Amino acid sequence: MRVMEAVRMRRICLAFMVVVFTGCGSNQQVPIATKGKVQTKNGVACASALVVFHPIEKERLNHAKPVATTDAQGRFVLTTNAADDGAMPGEYGVTIVWPGKPSSGQSSGFSLSSESGGAATQDQLGGKYGNPQSPLLKVKITDKPNEELLLEVDPPRK
Repeated sequence: MRVMEAVRMRRICLAFMVVVFTGCGSNQQVPIATKGKVQTKNGVACASALVVFHPIEKERLNHAKPVATTDAQGRFVLTTNAADDGAMPGEYGVTIVWPGKPSSGQSSGFSLSSESGGAATQDQLGGKYGNPQSPLLKVKITDKPNEELLLEVDPPRK
């Protein structure tokens, strides 16, 4: 009888250790590789645009925001925790700021205001796509590999 209790106790301890060391199932999400392109509705690539994905779900409002800067062709790869790791699955409002060329005599550093010490440049989109409280663009990232996102914006006014 005592041997049975010892065996039973070992099994309980073993089961407990398995649960402790492996967890009760991982609920931890990992970023999904997410890439895309920003262009105007008439097909002009938005080079050097700042793209930020703002989580929409209330429980994720304070989570890290995936960000990227577009290349010369308007293409981007999102970064959340590590370079080019993507975005967590969920719904996002997307903001885009597309800096213009600095005026003569200004450095090419990007800043939305000269208060930060950088060059003040104008957003070619006029701030239309830059408000995280009321984003005009929304996307949903699934937990499956995403095709390239196409984010189209109205062309700048001349």
